[in-house]
Amino acid sequence: MAEKTSFPEQEMTVGDRPSSAAEAFGVIERCSLLVNLVLLALSSALIVTFWLGKVSPIPLAAIGLPLISIPAYFIFLRTNFLRWNFTKNAKVFGYLVILGILIAGGLYLRYPTSAYIHGGQDQGSYFNIAAWMARNGTYDRYDKILADASNQNRPLASRLAPNPFTNKGAQQELIPGEYEGERFVGGFFIKDRKKGHVIPQFYPLTPLLLTTSYWIFGAEGTGDILPIFGVLAALGTALLAFRIWKNLFVTALVLVTLLVSGLEVFFSGFPLSEIISQYFIISGMWLLSWGIINHRYSLTLLAGMNFAVALFNHLSVIFYLAPITLFFVLHRMACHDRVDKKTIFVFYYTFLAGSVISLISARIYNGYYVYRNLEGRLPFLEPLEINEIFLLLFAVVFIAALFPLVFYIKSANRLENRPLWVTRSLVVATAVIALLIIAKTCLYKFDMISLGEIKYTYFSSITTHISPLGWLFLLWGLFAAIFASRITLIVFPVSALLFHAFLFLYLAFRTDYQWYFNRYYVKEFYPLAIMFTAYGIYYLSRLGMLKGIKGKLVMGVLGLVLVVYSFYPNVYLFKHPFLNGAYEDVLSLNSKLPDNSIILFIRGHRGPFTLEDSENRLGVPLVYSLGHDVIRLPFRQNLAKMVDAVKTHLTVYQRPIYLLYIGTQPLRAGLLPNSAKLIASHLHTFTQPELVYHIPRKHSVFRIGTHLYAL
Repeated sequence: MAEKTSFPEQEMTVGDRPSSAAEAFGVIERCSLLVNLVLLALSSALIVTFWLGKVSPIPLAAIGLPLISIPAYFIFLRTNFLRWNFTKNAKVFGYLVILGILIAGGLYLRYPTSAYIHGGQDQGSYFNIAAWMARNGTYDRYDKILADASNQNRPLASRLAPNPFTNKGAQQELIPGEYEGERFVGGFFIKDRKKGHVIPQFYPLTPLLLTTSYWIFGAEGTGDILPIFGVLAALGTALLAFRIWKNLFVTALVLVTLLVSGLEVFFSGFPLSEIISQYFIISGMWLLSWGIINHRYSLTLLAGMNFAVALFNHLSVIFYLAPITLFFVLHRMACHDRVDKKTIFVFYYTFLAGSVISLISARIYNGYYVYRNLEGRLPFLEPLEINEIFLLLFAVVFIAALFPLVFYIKSANRLENRPLWVTRSLVVATAVIALLIIAKTCLYKFDMISLGEIKYTYFSSITTHISPLGWLFLLWGLFAAIFASRITLIVFPVSALLFHAFLFLYLAFRTDYQWYFNRYYVKEFYPLAIMFTAYGIYYLSRLGMLKGIKGKLVMGVLGLVLVVYSFYPNVYLFKHPFLNGAYEDVLSLNSKLPDNSIILFIRGHRGPFTLEDSENRLGVPLVYSLGHDVIRLPFRQNLAKMVDAVKTHLTVYQRPIYLLYIGTQPLRAGLLPNSAKLIASHLHTFTQPELVYHIPRKHSVFRIGTHLYAL
């Protein structure tokens, strides 16, 4: 049975030649491919420098230039890919100008970014890790004070560093492998106390790219590279829609919606891994669809490489193994072209190779972080140790690598060339998952089931950004795409969307802060949801009763509603930078400190100017961005004796020693050593979003009282 081809594919042609819109998008597509090659080479080179422990511009250039020259030679020069003839007319130029204006508007909404210098939370840790690598050229930190204290059994090495596992009933010796799990500053773990080896607990690519931004834009502009990825991700989703449907309205609506979306704008300035992952995942889907259409191995190879790079940004991309394997099976069933099948082999095994390399890297550099996340979120993994979990992951990848051999079994041949079976399978899967989500939503809404402290994601997060009406068009668009589109092009996007809908909407994450947990599905779910919603709006206008001017009017109004609904958080919130004032206050505090100081950090009892995470907020930047050493001390009545005892151990280093107290008022005299001298008191003021279950409507202002003493 031949594949179904939708009528929209004919809308970008005039007679036998492409329309001006199609030619303009052809130019955009080739430019986007060139940008993607550059970013792939940059990311790959950064990862290699990370492995070598030489993160600096010269090694980066030495590794990156050959990496980009090889694919550029084969893709562009050998195949004349850039020498593409198109009609140089005013319409083509006009489309390119409009695109430039839209991209400029998207960048305007995303700048200025905030300097997330506060540590403790992931965004602050990424910001400070990047500063550390930009200044020191390595991911690791070797703390001599910690090493000496551990080797000489000083109390500040063990008793004064809070262990996050003790209150969970776990003993120190049960913490797996080489990680002792003892937290020294927020977001970082001590890998080896005897060597003073401290490592961040995050995946490397995002801090590496932020390091590049640090070199280009300066310390305060460490996050300035993120809006570029945000705009490119929006453009990549539009190009994916263009490749699937060749429809100007759908492509433009997807692009405009994602460029102005409050969710996309927020995460395009938030120093986390999500928007970078989104770019590489969406680019992989776009290049895969392009490779399927043009039967180009080079494009499907690049598609696999995009997913492989995303694995180094966040290992949750390994969960794409499920929809990618499903895509391989369904594509094999739907496709009757032998060359087309071979191009998918290239994509499939490139992704698997990237999975193996990323797992090896993760086990070496941040294995405990992977272990903790998987063990904490998947209860059936709790009995396993860290090495057993990694062996399980390797086994799953190995089984996936053997899976294509099934199609060489005689009895499996009957599965090939069955596009109608694929269509029916996708329809059934869409209906079942939609009914499960609707049923659980209704049961939750009418208090027929209780989720305890779980705030069901449907209400707390995604509904806010897609709207109840948008969900109807999303479901309509999915069914319309399955029936009316070329099946081999929509199998992967539909499979990925359904998989993550089940994961995020049915299983539901625990969340009490909807913006924070949006990060976990913004990269996988939201762009595809907008794409199919846009197609649903378009397809509605093509129904018999709405054809002609009436259909165009309905299409235009609904498209405008989608854009406005997605945009409106920006009107009152997203043009204001978060943590406003924090960067300047930290620099002001640092100006009172000589270089390479030792700071004893003490947080007082909870009060209006004493946040619970104050030591993380200020301790991480003091260590990683500014190069000091920080030692936490508990707030006790014998504080003066404790400070004197610790100071005795530290005088051997012949470095300036300071005490930083967090509280409403300075410490009273009886709690301080006689030698302590107050040199600065400051009210550290900053802003951040309000903690609510819906879109925050105002900034909350927070204050930390800092009191600095010379010892």
